[in-house]
Amino acid sequence: MADTRTGAPRDIVLVMTDQQRADLTAREGFPLDCTPALDQLATTGRWFDRAYTTTPLCVPARISLLTGRFPTAHGVLGNSGYDDPSRGPDLIDVLGTAGFRTALVGKNHSHLTPDRLDHWVEFSHFGRVPATAATGTDREFDDWLRANPGTTTTPTPYPLENQLPVRIVDEAIGWLDSAGPDDRSFLWLSIPEPHVPYQVPEPYFPDPDSVPPAATTIDALADRDFSWRYAGRLATLSGEADIVDRARANYVGMLRLVDDQLARLIAHLEQTGRLETTLIVHVADHGDFAGEYGLMRKGPGLPEVLARIPMLFHGPGVRPDPLPSPAHVSIADVLPTICELVDQPVPQGVQGRSLMPLLADPHVGGFPSVYAEQGYGDPLDERQLGDRTPGIRETPSGRLAVDTVNEVTQAGRRRMIRAGRWKLLSHDEGPTQLFDLDADPYELHDLAGRPAHAGVLRKLQRELQRWLTCVEG
Repeated sequence: MADTRTGAPRDIVLVMTDQQRADLTAREGFPLDCTPALDQLATTGRWFDRAYTTTPLCVPARISLLTGRFPTAHGVLGNSGYDDPSRGPDLIDVLGTAGFRTALVGKNHSHLTPDRLDHWVEFSHFGRVPATAATGTDREFDDWLRANPGTTTTPTPYPLENQLPVRIVDEAIGWLDSAGPDDRSFLWLSIPEPHVPYQVPEPYFPDPDSVPPAATTIDALADRDFSWRYAGRLATLSGEADIVDRARANYVGMLRLVDDQLARLIAHLEQTGRLETTLIVHVADHGDFAGEYGLMRKGPGLPEVLARIPMLFHGPGVRPDPLPSPAHVSIADVLPTICELVDQPVPQGVQGRSLMPLLADPHVGGFPSVYAEQGYGDPLDERQLGDRTPGIRETPSGRLAVDTVNEVTQAGRRRMIRAGRWKLLSHDEGPTQLFDLDADPYELHDLAGRPAHAGVLRKLQRELQRWLTCVEG
């Protein structure tokens, strides 16, 4: 890979993974080498270890990526029942105006529709969309995914070529190769994993004993609010708590499987002479508990494992630096950054900030804090539930299925800011909390009530108010 790249990109590949933890990488010190291809892109490009989603939920985070606005501004707070939030141009409009042909290959789960792009090949977590688009063993595998929506305790009984990341990268390479000599291409390569179903074939199916254990257990939920304790209750009732180590191991295997397919795409770009003219951006929509607090998936709160995301830029206009930027950045910053790279005006109403000064010069500072949101329902306590158990249902086979995004885990409204080592959490029905992430990365010790931290607390409360004024008006 080239060490320096300047100028505007000819092509842009925006890689989005679904529910990928930021810290399970060798570049952040994880003992297993789960993402060597992404680590190579990061350390020969520009990467951010203080990057955050706008909210740890798929649809609103994806719409933030595309519109550059926070959920309270674009109006989509949940994963279903949403309207088109378009209030002015989004990323697809900007790139179309700039002369790019556009494609989605992979998971959508946003306001985009096929008629808005030049090419559209959609996958869900359970295969091709529509299901009839898959044939042969691909169709059999997709049916198998639908029948196994949780965690598999044995290796997937289908070969690697049926896995969704393999098929998605195949489709992506085919479309990129279809470009004419004067075409500029934008590809949203949206991989539905490492999201549940947690499944992998050999040789990606690790022994749980070979995977470093989570730093916390389900016992850590005892001191948390009801939404957290309810998530633990669902995990226990469904039996997921009993196999959390297996699920975590599958998750780690999925990370490497996805990364190997991204390596295949990168190698193809290099072999065809296009890597040096292609801007590659990688983000996730949000993280995954991946065993922390005895939980998998997503759900309550704004913990680092859900709110912090991987983010890197590699290619034209990016001055490489092997070290992470100290800037605090957001998934909402991707749109204005790409606007500047392709010399297009930032659409009115965009709240994200262009990262171009940081990409062009690693020594440029700025962006001392970042903001995120969570929750969209009315405040709720345990007494209001009665005999109901939202988020759990019995499948036709008699198994219990869990939806960790439910009226309990999304109740109330939470807001957070990260500023250096400090994190402030504000909840409409609970106390303000302050955490020192350097000393307490899993947010187990609230410092908000300690006199020694009163000055830090006041400073961050003012910073949060500034963000709220800007974002919510």
